[in-house]
Amino acid sequence: MSHEAVTWAMDDAPMLRTDKGKPDTTARNVLQVLAEHADKHGHNARPSVMRIRYRTGYERRTVQRALRRLEEAGLIKATGRHGDVTVYALALHAKRPESDWTELLEEEARDKEAAKERQRRARARRAAAAVTHSDDVTVTHSDDVTGQDVTHSEDECHALEERDVTHSESGRHALNAAVTVLEPSSQPSGTCGDGRQASTGSGGASAGGSAAAAKADPAQDEEDEVRAAAVGAVIGLLPRRLRDQLPNPVPRAVQDAVRKELARGLTPDQLVARVDRRWWNHGYEADAESLEGPGILRPVGVAVALVRRGNCASSRCDDGTDLDTGVRCRTCEREAEDRQARREAAQQPVQAAFLMPVPSGPAEPAPQPQTAAQRSSARTQVRDCEGPCGRAFRTVPAPAPAGMCRDCRQDAARTAHQAVNA
Repeated sequence: MSHEAVTWAMDDAPMLRTDKGKPDTTARNVLQVLAEHADKHGHNARPSVMRIRYRTGYERRTVQRALRRLEEAGLIKATGRHGDVTVYALALHAKRPESDWTELLEEEARDKEAAKERQRRARARRAAAAVTHSDDVTVTHSDDVTGQDVTHSEDECHALEERDVTHSESGRHALNAAVTVLEPSSQPSGTCGDGRQASTGSGGASAGGSAAAAKADPAQDEEDEVRAAAVGAVIGLLPRRLRDQLPNPVPRAVQDAVRKELARGLTPDQLVARVDRRWWNHGYEADAESLEGPGILRPVGVAVALVRRGNCASSRCDDGTDLDTGVRCRTCEREAEDRQARREAAQQPVQAAFLMPVPSGPAEPAPQPQTAAQRSSARTQVRDCEGPCGRAFRTVPAPAPAGMCRDCRQDAARTAHQAVNA
């Protein structure tokens, strides 16, 4: 799996469109599966159709049509075959136009405005339903307003100073809350046209209003989108064997662990490097490849253990290495020195309990404990595969046969088996 190819397929590859102009998400998902099996140059991507179906859940014909659309768009190219599987090369030079992001922002803004308009209309309908009418509510006649569902009285005067009304040629008032305008009364406050006091019966609406909905902060929304994209990128670059065993959608515990480490200041690249290092050094790769052992029993717990910080008190320590300087963490060194001193003190004899012989020659220097980096380098090595794939891979010392990755070893064994049977 290549970080460059996966990033290209997720963010930078041009988005194909359907006949209706909608994003072709089917082809996008198939392209991401191909990128996960390609090298850093986008070559040698050879997942089987069955593997793509397992990852995406699509039917065989759906996968084949998506591959054909990707080839016609020039995003992938068939370069040969490996057994019964087609080998593809990805066009990493093709870049997605910046207008896609601009159009997405404009669409998001339109959706927010439409949601606000729906809320405003819902509040207006609720306000109209809450208005009650009675016989003692009086209104004045006017030639330019009309409405429905109101009562008239012989007083012919306004009971309210201001009224939400709609315009019409009929001489009646109405409380129509769907489309309203604000029209102040022409009479003095609290009086009718003939000087009598206006009646404020049960139909009088109380003055008031609703607070305007809080406006969303575009900068905060964009920051949340960037943070969510970073979390998704780290989860997408987890080891393939582990990611295949995780539930879909990814559990909240894994997402929170990734989000917490990113909030501490780690970059997605640093977090992915930590996961890859622990995947090999803690023996999870050997457990996943083993055909006799139980394998990975708790994939969610393994994913959290690969992501979360270590036990060092320093916030910038990454498995014994300082993230800012790249050298050995001084806090870890002091803790190791303290543990060594406590062990030596525990091994010292009790004073006056018994005598210890004094060596006559010079004291030999005590062996220094190995650091975490030395133990890591002693357990795993990075080699170039001597097989046809030519990729670099990490392996434990003394692989058999040396210089070939696991896939090439399996291909060689399969070829030898076929030659013997032939």
